Amino acid sequence: MTARAKPPEGIDENPHLDAEFFARARPVAPGEAAHLRAVLQRIVEEHEEGRSVDDAIAQARETLEVMK
Repeated sequence: MTARAKPPEGIDENPHLDAEFFARARPVAPGEAAHLRAVLQRIVEEHEEGRSVDDAIAQARETLEVMK
């Protein structure tokens, strides 16, 4: 295993998680994680099979919009 390069000066790899970060967090709705996994899996499968991922990405975007 090779050592990872040091980050550029001024880059904090572990930024402080402030109130704004936690304000954006929300509990996962029932079935939400499974649905997100399914749309991501479709993107991966389309790519692995050499097909266009445009439709799969469009579906993922739509899913994310609904989950906001």
